[in-house]
Amino acid sequence: MKRIFFTAAAVLLCAAMLASCTPSGAGGVTTDENGNVISNNGGGGGGEQLTDPTGRYTNFDLRSTYDAAEAVKITFSETAATVEGKGADADGTTVSITRDGTYILTGSCSDGRIIVEVPTTDKVQLVFAGLKLTCKTSAAVWIKSCDKTSITLADGTVNSLSDAAAYTDANADGEPNACLFSKDDLTINGTGTLEVTSVVNNGITTKDDLKIVSGTIKVTAQNHGIRGNDSVTIRDGNITIVCKNDGIKSSQEEKADKGYIYIEGGTISIDSGDDCLQAPREITVTGGSLTTKPGGKQTNCDGTVTIADGVIK
Repeated sequence: MKRIFFTAAAVLLCAAMLASCTPSGAGGVTTDENGNVISNNGGGGGGEQLTDPTGRYTNFDLRSTYDAAEAVKITFSETAATVEGKGADADGTTVSITRDGTYILTGSCSDGRIIVEVPTTDKVQLVFAGLKLTCKTSAAVWIKSCDKTSITLADGTVNSLSDAAAYTDANADGEPNACLFSKDDLTINGTGTLEVTSVVNNGITTKDDLKIVSGTIKVTAQNHGIRGNDSVTIRDGNITIVCKNDGIKSSQEEKADKGYIYIEGGTISIDSGDDCLQAPREITVTGGSLTTKPGGKQTNCDGTVTIADGVIK
């Protein structure tokens, strides 16, 4: 009997120890024995450490600081782009970023573009620090491959992106399909301003998860305003969207833990030709202030819609 008792106790102790390290929640969040989030082991996080107790944002998402002395500096002009540092190359006014790191982008160009193509295990921080970029043939920013890209809007700066009336280099998957397009996870943070104008396509789109942590973001688009195929998560910011189709959209229906919009803060204004908020699985708004002018529905979701009182006007 004593042997059975001690054996059972040992099993229970091992189970408790394993439970304290077992991923829980969407995206593979790991918690300690007290339920505190300590790391993210999935969802494109690459095992990133988390400082946010909800498990929605990694350190990389929240980090808007950077070392200007160590960063690669990219400066656009009307005739060429110059690169100071390793990891990026310029061909005229087209800049290709090919390795992880932090890149500070400044200058103005009426026909230039940024292409990010790094291994899908790497992360890239793009610091917009007074960048005004228009592309006459495609998307102004095309992130072809990257584990996660963050765009940090430098304090006190106004940045703008505009695209072409027709994309001459769209691939077989129809990519890019936005002025600011990412194949993989995309985060926007910082305290500066980003103005995105798409004359034919979506304003901001990622095929994976899109997170807006902070910043002033103004989107004008002929199609959808802001689209995260897998999800859209907004922590804070001052966001204005004027578009001909859906305002904020997620469209993933195949993955059980995706296809949602989650808004917990910020001041958001949406003037849309169709639905203001559209997602197949879940729309949750817990805080912030939303002013909506829908051409279709205010919210369109076949799943669960949870809106805090007084948030949407």
